[in-house]
Amino acid sequence: MASRTRPEQKPPRTAAAGSWLALLAATTLGDAAGTVRAEVKAEGLLEGTSYRLVVQTYDETDGRVPGQNARPVGSMQRAVTADELRQGVNVNLVEIRRGSDGAPGGRPVIVAWIESGQPDLEFDGRTARPRRGNVYGVVRRGAPKDVVQISLDRRA
Repeated sequence: MASRTRPEQKPPRTAAAGSWLALLAATTLGDAAGTVRAEVKAEGLLEGTSYRLVVQTYDETDGRVPGQNARPVGSMQRAVTADELRQGVNVNLVEIRRGSDGAPGGRPVIVAWIESGQPDLEFDGRTARPRRGNVYGVVRRGAPKDVVQISLDRRA
């Protein structure tokens, strides 16, 4: 009797191996979509103040906040409190790239900042940039499955 061999199993696609957001992005947008998971922290904020957290990802940058003409590949905004930021706010955002493989090019970075107010920017805050006085953080992106740690410790 011949022994049965299992067909070789392929590893899961990176986008489909993560969160439900990654699965949704992969099934609706295809291979050009990916997701980023980050934890954003900040200290020394005023209690009782409403903050808008904006997080953007870029494929190419020199390590500083990209200029007004730079196009983020991923962006999101949400309301947060000082207490939430002290403990760490977990965010997931979808990235949409032009290439068919969805792999980041250049030197990918994530930029996050807070400003007073509610998340009332256009749909996802894609054209927003930190303004003078905003607290922000910039970090290089890790491996696709890693949770990136961002500390808001700079002032624009």
